[in-house]
Amino acid sequence: MLAKTGDKKALEEIIIKFTPFIVKTAKRTYIRGYEYRDLIQIGQVSVIKAVNMFDVNRIGSFTTYVMNAITRNFYNLIRCNVKEGCCCSLNSIIDCGAELIDVIPSEENLEEGFEKKEERMLLKKGLDNLSLKEKEIIYWFYFENKTLNDYAKAKGICYRTAVERKKKALEKLRGNFYGNL
Repeated sequence: MLAKTGDKKALEEIIIKFTPFIVKTAKRTYIRGYEYRDLIQIGQVSVIKAVNMFDVNRIGSFTTYVMNAITRNFYNLIRCNVKEGCCCSLNSIIDCGAELIDVIPSEENLEEGFEKKEERMLLKKGLDNLSLKEKEIIYWFYFENKTLNDYAKAKGICYRTAVERKKKALEKLRGNFYGNL
């Protein structure tokens, strides 16, 4: 093995051979404080160390040895980084003197949630005020997504009657809904 004896060209060829694996491993690794290029360099250093430490009299494969060395070095770096981790609590005091939890923007809009709840309550109340036939046509059309023509056929009424029944039910709902806002 020429690279082990100090042949720089042979060592470069080995590093180039393992660069795709290093890049793939670096892309799926996140270590706080390290950039993508840093991880690639660490992987390349791992290859150099593996070449120097590999025992040519071993029975195992050199390729497997190097790939395991790269992976183990990334894992070791992750472990060391986790041990150095900082304490971060939502109740930590930040620079402006406020707690961290107080300055985190919320995507939840409480007002919108209350409005939707109120609208559902008004709609339920409005549905309760409809006659059985009106409830039936609203359910048929809006919840079962069936046509008025099918409703008219199923109930043995003319299409125009079905249209008027739906129209009357919607007017009642609208009046009940907007009358209470």
